[in-house]
Amino acid sequence: MLPQSWDGTSVGGVTATWVRRAFEQPTEFTSSPLYRSLCRTVAADDRLLDLASRGRPGQYPTFLFLAAVHRLLLGGADHPLAAYFPTVARGGTRRPGDAGDALRSFCARYEAELTALIRTRLVQTNHVQRALALRYGLSVIAGHTAGPVHVIEVGASAGLNLRFDRYGYEVGGRRFGDAASRVRLRADLYGDEPLPDLDALPVVASVCGVDLAPVDVRDPDARGWLEALIWPENDHQRALLEAALDELAGDPPTIHEGDATDVLPRLAAELPRGEPRVVFHAATRIHVPAGHQAEFDAAIAAVAATAPMWHLAMEDDHLRLTDPEGREHPLARADGHLTWLEPLPAP
Repeated sequence: MLPQSWDGTSVGGVTATWVRRAFEQPTEFTSSPLYRSLCRTVAADDRLLDLASRGRPGQYPTFLFLAAVHRLLLGGADHPLAAYFPTVARGGTRRPGDAGDALRSFCARYEAELTALIRTRLVQTNHVQRALALRYGLSVIAGHTAGPVHVIEVGASAGLNLRFDRYGYEVGGRRFGDAASRVRLRADLYGDEPLPDLDALPVVASVCGVDLAPVDVRDPDARGWLEALIWPENDHQRALLEAALDELAGDPPTIHEGDATDVLPRLAAELPRGEPRVVFHAATRIHVPAGHQAEFDAAIAAVAATAPMWHLAMEDDHLRLTDPEGREHPLARADGHLTWLEPLPAP
């Protein structure tokens, strides 16, 4: 049984006061009025906070808790709370601000099922739109090496970003990529700096991913969890996810299971010596427990042991590239879902 302490001590592997603060200030849910309302309910209820605290260390509690609720509803849980979720409501949804009592009732009825999901699942959101960040970074790298390069994504989930070459892109009215693809990624363009040529890419020799629990795109339950991680109002993102999952089903990329600190040095040793490699991650470091972030960074650095390495990171609404000499180059500002970006002066 988990301790019922709210004085800042550890509860379920995370800090209770930090969990409360995450629900009090759900700034990430700018496009979800429902989730902002539900977060306020959780922040004011110790029993709900305790439930939300049962995830593994490093898992962001708002994402994990709300995805668990959403997963049960998508799976057919019969409860009045469903009337507030656009993904499952019939005949229109109720006002998000009135959902508090329904959430408390739902969590009381399905506490065991929610606990099982929160304790075992990971926040493995695969926002297909983030493939744009990888393609953008590779287009910059192409100006410095013709390849071949080997691409490794850390926190790859189902590996949807690794199939960046199979998608179509429209950025600021310009089109790139596969014009015939069902997966069409669109982003607004801001600022005065020019956009790189996203069709000028280095030769890619191989792609692979690393994840604590790789998502099998052919497994209906795994696909259901990815869908649950998408906020109920985000219909466009849900359609993109479905199209990308279908695209990958016949040819998913290789995703190596395990902690990046263990897997990355091994992968680096297996790659051809001297051939450049690109390590990419997007909204991944936020889920690494604070006490292990130095190890995470060291594992990425280890990939450069036998060849030049480019480190491409989309974190904190910034796309940054570190070159083989260790120089960091800010490439662009963007929102976390890459629906808009602002190029920065070229390195």
